[in-house]
Parts: sequence; structure tokens; C-alpha cells
Amino acid sequence: MTKYLKLRSTHIIVKCILGIIILSLILTTINSYMYQDSEKYVATVNGEKISLNTFQNMYSIEQERYKKILGERYFQLIKNKKFIKESYNYILSQLINNVLLEQYVKKNKLEVDDNKIKEIIKNSNLFKNNNVFDKGKYFNYLSSINLRHDEYINLIKKKLNTEALVNTISDSSFILQEEKENIIRLLSEKRMIKKAFLNFDFLIEQQNVNDLELQNYFYKYKKNFYTPEQFKVDFVQIKLNKFRTTCNKKEIIQWYIKNIKKYFTKEKRKFSIIQIKSKNDALSILSELHNNKSFSSIAKDKSVDPISSKKGGDIGWIDIDSIPSEIKTANLNHENQISDIIPFQNQFLIIKLDKIIQSNQKKLSEVYNNIKKEIQTKKSLHLYHTIQKKISDVIKHNPNELNKILKKNNIFLQNTDWFDKNSIPRILNISDIKKIIFNKKEKSHLHFIALKNNQSFLIKVKGFKNKKMQIFNDVKEKIKHKLKTLKAIEAAKKISKKIILELKQGSKNLFKKYNLHFNNSEIISRYDTNPMTSIIFSLPHPKNGNKTYALYQHKNKKITIILLDKVYNKNFSEKEKSIISDYLEKNCIETIFNSILQNLHETSIIKYEKIEAI
Repeated sequence: MTKYLKLRSTHIIVKCILGIIILSLILTTINSYMYQDSEKYVATVNGEKISLNTFQNMYSIEQERYKKILGERYFQLIKNKKFIKESYNYILSQLINNVLLEQYVKKNKLEVDDNKIKEIIKNSNLFKNNNVFDKGKYFNYLSSINLRHDEYINLIKKKLNTEALVNTISDSSFILQEEKENIIRLLSEKRMIKKAFLNFDFLIEQQNVNDLELQNYFYKYKKNFYTPEQFKVDFVQIKLNKFRTTCNKKEIIQWYIKNIKKYFTKEKRKFSIIQIKSKNDALSILSELHNNKSFSSIAKDKSVDPISSKKGGDIGWIDIDSIPSEIKTANLNHENQISDIIPFQNQFLIIKLDKIIQSNQKKLSEVYNNIKKEIQTKKSLHLYHTIQKKISDVIKHNPNELNKILKKNNIFLQNTDWFDKNSIPRILNISDIKKIIFNKKEKSHLHFIALKNNQSFLIKVKGFKNKKMQIFNDVKEKIKHKLKTLKAIEAAKKISKKIILELKQGSKNLFKKYNLHFNNSEIISRYDTNPMTSIIFSLPHPKNGNKTYALYQHKNKKITIILLDKVYNKNFSEKEKSIISDYLEKNCIETIFNSILQNLHETSIIKYEKIEAI
């Protein structure tokens, strides 16, 4: 019960995701897989080839999808080599995942019934004539694609078996014991790494940049070399906390008497629940409870709610106004009263009212300080709204009197320096205020604006400078440093790759030449927030004493050479394993699916062929 809303949304989202990944392949690759005996292929998964023809078909389908989503922007992106490479990689990974899942289904014997496949064929519009299945049309189609009846059945079965796996995972708490163990192993995996840092600063001045490169960069990125529009503003900020007020004891007592109904504690009730999957089990448990069996013991043994069951069914104290509708339905009004069976999310609840704390009047001493604050706030609000109205009226009817009003109320005008849209003072960085400042039609007018949280601003734009193109000579040195830095980064990456190549061969000549050293070991977990985590966990395990290395660079900072020293698993206790298993079965469908794929990748032999231009 405690997580049903979250679980419901997760089921829907994950089913959509899995549907897109698998169903698109089911619907689009049937014809393509028929030609797997072709000599040209893009990858081999545990000996099963993925043909170039399959890849080309999927690529075409994906490009059509991009066209619909991106419109005109697609024709710009298709010229981008990075975009094309990412498209290739995405489609290939989806095809590999599909084959891995087909093999997984076959291994675990998750078979779709042959009769269901025959029904699908008979109901397909492709083989109908006058809305009736046409046997001749069906066999003509098989002849056209060079397939026998049994081959076509097996082909569809393979796809439907994969779809059935997806539906089984997303519609239930299905998880094989082997997969539970794999997920626990993945979660418990630790990786010991060392890092060395190559700072490329020393390379910057070694780079050469000529005038032509500088000018080309300037004209190519002209939009980056404008002095933006600039503004200068006079403003007044009026906040509620500027209006200090006081109150005496007599006012506090009068307030307390007048608002006595506010100063009662809310009634609270403590409940326990037993959540059961079937009505028969619920009836059996209810019978036990009527025979004075312990509610707490039964909840621990038989409740399927993963959180409350560990606490004997206890779901804690709830304010009378916050009691959920399912519990209200039980109509429990006496301590130790037990409900009948209550339907809940295709399951059943038995609820017990453990204790009641009645509503009580609070003493004046308990609420004295709160009342004092309430009175002072009310007085401050009155002063705040009064000055708000005065300023608003003066601006409309007699703006020359504004300074007099401000001075009388001890409110002072503030001035800003020149700023642009990216450097607006923090105090003015509020969307409603920015709309006023950056509205070119409203430059010289006074604006008074009331915002949330009881604060107001008086705004006047005193100065404005138009956007202006910078002169090449003014930004020449800035461009030179930028280009030298970019070249230095590329040079540093080349050096780093050479260093890694040498390290793999057992040599440290370059490593020592650049005065590098690996720092102390770090332990990285799969669920760490370290930006390098995904790279570290994508590295293959070190084998036969060989080290594994990778490069990482965060934005334009120094380059990190990562050494993967050791991979090991932290032993979870049986209790921890049990908690993880319960959580996975009830809440973690996406994690289950991803871990199945990840484990299949780790335990499979996948060979890639070079993909030619499509």
C-alpha cells in the first residue's frame, strides 16, 4: 500500500519504454532476419549474425522517424558526422539487445503457444481476401520471401516470445532467481581505480595559431563577439520584514480568546494493516484474528506490504484530517477494533485501529510566542499594504511626490552599474522584474510591481546601450588563447592515448617523461554520483594480470588517465539480499530489465564488423 502510486506510474513508463525498444524491432525486422545467411553482416552475437540488410532497413526506419520529429532541423543534423555515428551506434545496440533477448527467451524456454501464432496469421489483413483468411494468398506470400510454413511460424514465435518476456516483466513481479542473483552481484560490485592527471597548460603556449585561423574563427562565431544590450536601473525594494511592529500581553490574551478554536491539537490515530493478495487468504486471516491471534505476528508473516510488514503492520500515527479513504471506509472508532476485508488495488486490506489521541486545548503559555508573531505579522502586513497603496497612487496621480513619500517612510533608492541579461544583479533576477527591465518599449517609465512573499519593487530603467559588434583587434588575443587551448587539449589527448598504449605494453617511458603518477586507490560503486562512474563500469575486467585503462576529460579541464586495478564484490548479508529482492520484485521493473541486458552483454561474445556508409 505504501508505494502503490509510485509502482503504478513505474509500470506504465517502463512498459512504454520496453514497448518502443522491442516492439519496433518485432514489427520492422521480420523480413530483415530472413537473410542472415548473407556474407555481409554488422555484428555476431554468440555466433548469430546480424545482417547488413537488417541494419540498413532499421537505419532507414529510424531516419524517417527523425524526420517526423525534427522537421527541417533533420536536414542540418544529417550532415553532422557525430549525429550519424550516434544513430549507427543506437540502432546497432538495439539490434544486439533484440538478439540477446531472443537467445535469453530460448534458453529459459519462455515459449508462446503455436495456436496463438496461427491465430495471429489468420487474423492478419495481409492474408485476407474479402475479410476472410485466404490460404492461397498466405502460401504465395511465403513463396515470395523464400520461406516454408514452419520457418515463418518459428520466425514469428521468436519475436512474440521476446514480446511476451517484456510484458511478463512489466505486468508482474516476475524475476528469475538467476536474475535476482545477477542484480545483487551488479549492485555489490566495487571497482578499485587509480588516477593520473595530465595538465595541458604547458602545451598551450607551444601551439601555433596564424592570422587566417583567427579571422576564420572570428567570422564563423560572430554571434559570440557582440557586446550585449546593457541596462542601468534605479530601484526600490519593499519587504514585509522592514516593517517592525510590537504587541503587548493584553493583545495576546484577547487574540487567544477570540481564536480559541485554532488552539486545539488535532486528533491522531495509530493504525496497523495486513495486505493480502487473495480474498480467500484474507478471509482465513480474518478468522484467525477473530480467534484472538496476534495481529502483529500475522502481519509480519503474511502481509505483502514490504514496509509495514517488517514492523508488524504498523503504519504509524495519522492526523484525523489526513486519513486515507481506504482506512476511512473501514469506519474504525474504537481502540483495538479490526475492520472487515477492504478491496485495495486488486488486493485486500485488513486494518486495525491501535490507539487514539484525542484533541486537546493548548494552554496560553504553549502558544504565547506563536500568537505574538501572528499579531506582529498582521500589523506589519497592514503597514506594508498601506505604503504599497500610497506608492501606487502617487505613481498614477502625482509622480513628483514620490521621493517625499519614500523619504518619509525611510525607504531609499538604489542604483545598479551597467549589466546585461547574463549579469543581472541577484536582487533583480526575478522573472516578472526582468520582463519590465528588458522590455524596450518601457524604458523611461516608473513601474511598481507587487510579487509573492510580500515584497514589492519600484523600477525605473535609467540607461540603455544597444547590442554592438566587437572589433576583431579587440578580441584577437581572446580568440588566440581559445584556439591554442583547443589545440593543446587535442595534443594532450594524443599524448594520453600514447601513454596508455605504452602502459598496456608494460612501458612507463612517456608516463615518467610527463612526470605523471597514479594517486592512491579509490573504491567506486555502481551507484556513485561520480561523473566517471559510467566510464569506469563500462571497462572490461582486467584479465591475466593485464591492466585496463581509460581516458576522461570533464569539459576543458585536465585529462584523467584511469587505471582499473581490481574488480570485486562486497558481500551483502542475507538480510540485505532479502531487502533487495523484495524491492526488486515490487518496485524495480526497469532495473530488472536493464540488469538482464547488462548481464547478457557481459556473458556473451559479441563481435563487430566495420559498418560501411549507408
